[in-house]
Amino acid sequence: MKKHLLFGVWTLGLAVASAWGAGQSIKLETANLQVEYAVAKGDVLDLKKLASRDGSWSAPLGGRLFPFEPPAEPAGNNNGPRYAGPIEWLLPNGDRAIELRYQSHEIKEVEPGVQHLVIRLKERVYPLGVELHLRAYADVDVFEQWLVVENGMETPIYLPRLDSMYWHANAKQPIFLEWYASEQWNTAGIPFREQLSRGTRLLESRDGNRHKHGPVPAFILGFGRQPSESEGACMIAALDWTGSSRLSFEINSDQVLETSVGVNQPGLPVVEAGGTAASPICVFTLSGEGKGPASRQLHDWARNHFLQNGTRLRLVDNNSWEGCKLKVSEKAIIEMMEDSAELGIELYVLDDGWFGNGKEARVNTRAGLGDWQFNTKRFPNELDKVMQAADELNIEFGIWFEPEMVNEKSKLFQQHPEWVMRYPNRPFSKQRTQMALDIANPDVQRHMFDSVNRVLTKYPRIRFVKWDANSNINNGYSPYLGEGRQGDLLNAYMDGYLKVMKELTKRHPNVDFQACAAGGGRADLGAMRYSHTFWPSDDTDPLYRLGAQWNFSGFMPVNTITSHVTHKGKGFSPKFRVDVSMMTQFGMEVDTRKCTPDYLTACRVGIAAYKQVREIVQLGDQYRNAHPYDSPTPSMNYVSKDQQRSLVLAYQTGEAQQPVAFSAPVSGLDPTRTYQLTEMNLPDGDEQPRLDASVQSNQSGQAWMESGIPLQFTHQYDSAALLLEVID
Repeated sequence: MKKHLLFGVWTLGLAVASAWGAGQSIKLETANLQVEYAVAKGDVLDLKKLASRDGSWSAPLGGRLFPFEPPAEPAGNNNGPRYAGPIEWLLPNGDRAIELRYQSHEIKEVEPGVQHLVIRLKERVYPLGVELHLRAYADVDVFEQWLVVENGMETPIYLPRLDSMYWHANAKQPIFLEWYASEQWNTAGIPFREQLSRGTRLLESRDGNRHKHGPVPAFILGFGRQPSESEGACMIAALDWTGSSRLSFEINSDQVLETSVGVNQPGLPVVEAGGTAASPICVFTLSGEGKGPASRQLHDWARNHFLQNGTRLRLVDNNSWEGCKLKVSEKAIIEMMEDSAELGIELYVLDDGWFGNGKEARVNTRAGLGDWQFNTKRFPNELDKVMQAADELNIEFGIWFEPEMVNEKSKLFQQHPEWVMRYPNRPFSKQRTQMALDIANPDVQRHMFDSVNRVLTKYPRIRFVKWDANSNINNGYSPYLGEGRQGDLLNAYMDGYLKVMKELTKRHPNVDFQACAAGGGRADLGAMRYSHTFWPSDDTDPLYRLGAQWNFSGFMPVNTITSHVTHKGKGFSPKFRVDVSMMTQFGMEVDTRKCTPDYLTACRVGIAAYKQVREIVQLGDQYRNAHPYDSPTPSMNYVSKDQQRSLVLAYQTGEAQQPVAFSAPVSGLDPTRTYQLTEMNLPDGDEQPRLDASVQSNQSGQAWMESGIPLQFTHQYDSAALLLEVID
């Protein structure tokens, strides 16, 4: 049977099966949460409950999961489009109706603490089926959900929409939405918050292979009130998909909120006779005590169950791009590696500009993409001497690729113009002087893999690959798929991309891959399936980054978020830049040969300080306090899993005409232990008193959590990094 997979869903041999009908309850639980379905009259499927196991709170989510089914009331068939539903199909005879009946369900423990539920439904008239998959991770209170459509007909069907998640909620009480935009709008640091009202709120990205010009495919729903970090019932959900997405929130005439999340398909995907199609996975969790617990649950899920090497510490890096742009060479890279090693940098990354020769040399952005051979003038020894220097300096090495893209001025394009996505009979358009390759084509996939694999195999010392994607799919036609199959373009592109990434990570397990797409265009779970970190934004201004990194940490663990100390922005001290970068995976992006001694000294101190607390930041629990968009004194703290140590970061972002006194909140400590407070990351000559004179350096965890840490900032863009350590 031919399989058509949108996202690598597999069939499981499940153990516990049932085929009871109406009145049956189907439940899946984690340590603290429960999801319950009910088979209602007529064998239709309802979501009955999504709540805490102890009964202390319940989300107002429930109702018919496939609302094209005829309801119990009012009488009569209601297979028209009154409700949107998660699925749209079009049969050869023009029939669009969907009437699904419960058939059976199965539950199996696929690994300790992880249960997988499959509910099977059949269409009443036609040989079509739907599977609802729900996977529960008991230890972290996180669920994964996706749908599979089975075409048992003898002819293909069209599937315009197959969403991952669709739920109803009672909208008679207020429901609040929080979402985030990508970098293109220069608003990644702003949380968009709104109370949903009658009508449809539709958030779409249309880039095809990323979401740079649209919303990040993740959101927060607050029930009854706008949730804070520590108060209010809420759900956080994120789509395991990197490309065009569609998040729909509609409050209809019945005062019911319909939430539907999935791929934003530009055409009509085809499911062949006997084939299947699967939606991407939607990951979600809930909390009755604000956004903070839900975020920490997602962080633990990602590190322990989802990411490649999720608990492997990310290295402190320096990247050549912002300091050098395309002007790189063997000599320059070795010089900057020497400086970087002296600062304590652990990984040096050679960015764009190392490849292409002759007329196709990568001396500007109009040439070279696709020709992944070293430039013989800039790197006459390829990486041989660079690697020798790395050995001597005891520093790791990384390199930049953009395998999905090609320049017209390249040998690859001259040899294979048919590998570029372009409409028939139309001139192709370019974005940033480049075009997207037709990754639906297996030959293109092979070229992408071979280009990267060849370099990594020849130089096994390479520890890091920055994978960029600076163009969206702006010529949305696959020559490989041809006429009649263009509706499968997005699915085929993503399948090809993920296939290449999966094979590379399998072949090179010690290499960390970073997802970059002209900034934050791949700040999503879909890209992170086979990546280790992502680049949130090309804007490295620390004030902008403070908000952007804060927002992304709502659904992504901070060890996936890269933050670099640069020279971008005015009025910021090196210490402030370092303290902002300490929020996440710390790095730099400077030409060390052009930095002042004071700047380098401050960075050296900051790098040493970060290494002291790296494990707390990257693997501990994050507690966010006032958002930088809401407060002139934002702060957060991180707590090690054993509660022995905590890092507190606090910032003064507002104007300060006089000293600003406030207490930085502290959470997550052991209330019975005694913690000692010390200030860290103090560059030479920094004698600014930031701790209030009244502070007691040794207090119980309970006392610190009740009082916070009293601070005093004397000027705008001041900051403090504070360490609490158990001493008893």
